[in-house]
Amino acid sequence: MTTRFLQRPRGFPGSRRLGLGAGQPEGRGDSDYFRFRRGGNRAANMSRFKFVDIGINLTDPMFRGIYRGVQKHQDDLQDVIERAVQIGVKKFMITGGNLQDSKEALHLAQTNDFDRLQFCPKDTQLKNSHAEFLDIMKRNRDRCVGGVVHSFDGTKEAAAALTDLDLYIGFNGCSLKTEANLEVLKSIPSEKLMIETDAPWCGVKSTHAGSKYIKTSFPTKKKWENGHCVKDRNEPCHIIQILEIMSAVREQDPLELANTLYNNTIKIFFS
Repeated sequence: MTTRFLQRPRGFPGSRRLGLGAGQPEGRGDSDYFRFRRGGNRAANMSRFKFVDIGINLTDPMFRGIYRGVQKHQDDLQDVIERAVQIGVKKFMITGGNLQDSKEALHLAQTNDFDRLQFCPKDTQLKNSHAEFLDIMKRNRDRCVGGVVHSFDGTKEAAAALTDLDLYIGFNGCSLKTEANLEVLKSIPSEKLMIETDAPWCGVKSTHAGSKYIKTSFPTKKKWENGHCVKDRNEPCHIIQILEIMSAVREQDPLELANTLYNNTIKIFFS
């Protein structure tokens, strides 16, 4: 299991993960603001959904058209952000894996016209260290207001131990690969869940157990083309697919679940 923990310590107003609050661009009406495919057809207005993507690597070179150090296509970061905003993403919590990443994330927020900016203090990744992580948290739980273990792919027992510590659990495509993963998702109270993409990684693949529940697709090309997603590059707009899987597996109304996930995140990181 990979444990990645994002916490907000007591007395600290913001965080090392960057929160980008995004609003609809000026001068654009609803009629031309939503242009996606749902079940093979053009999507209607999806603004009824509100999301906070709690794990998004917007500083990754892929969003600048660079793959393994080679420029493959033009910088399309703004298009990526706009597609996500159109689908209902209100805030992006940008991963800062090191000091340089964090500086780039701050610069990204400061050079874009977003309506809210906050920071989150810590993003810790531990591989195959569940027992050690739990021990650390039990001894230090009173030092932070709350936190989320994101990109979660652990067991029901691991999830229960985390929620017993009053922590939240984040799901993305990598969390929904197997039927066992889906069973774990069912076991977690909705008031302890959050949602993410971890883009450009952790997209839902056709081989994943959760893929059968996806209803929304996006125009996608193997080679970059303006107005299209790039095959095998996950984007924050794909958060709608994570919601569709989560709501179907849990047999919950998508809008109701989306609102719960949004409110959970706002309560911990933006209030």
